[in-house]
Amino acid sequence: MRNSQMKRSLGITALIALTTLGVAGCTETYPNLSSLAPTKIKFIATLVGTNEVPPVTTTAAGKANVIREDSVTILYDVATTSTTDSITMAHIHAGAAGANGPVMVWLFPSEAARAPGTGGGTAASVNGVVRVGRLTKAGTSFVGAFTWDSLVTRIGNGTAYVNVHTRKNPGGEVRGQIVPAP
Repeated sequence: MRNSQMKRSLGITALIALTTLGVAGCTETYPNLSSLAPTKIKFIATLVGTNEVPPVTTTAAGKANVIREDSVTILYDVATTSTTDSITMAHIHAGAAGANGPVMVWLFPSEAARAPGTGGGTAASVNGVVRVGRLTKAGTSFVGAFTWDSLVTRIGNGTAYVNVHTRKNPGGEVRGQIVPAP
């Protein structure tokens, strides 16, 4: 009986060793499935008047979260606090910190809500969330010659910013460069 227990133990040990070697061999040949899953990349923009060009004196401030969910989807939210005037629009612009740049894509109001021919929308008095939305490669309307690839590239290299415009400051009341989240 002792001999059969020893044979069984040796057999189990050999099976475990072969299984371990087989799994180790497979991981070198085949990628781990979790490495194939899309990685969410998070960015943030701190919105303040001193980031405007030229700087704006305001008590307004805010934050924008930008999340590259996968290769064809970007989620975002824009929120402000202590706005001193009605928000008329918000965009992602192309441009480095300290330089003004053209609008790449509208964030607020939505394209459908913009007043025809005005370039803007109905003013909103906001103290909190301005907009939560989703940009997609296939469904986003870009301004001018901008494309999905140019938006993704500029967000990734820090040459895009969020700008919130108001009645009092039509050129922008608070602005923040889109940078990787800590």
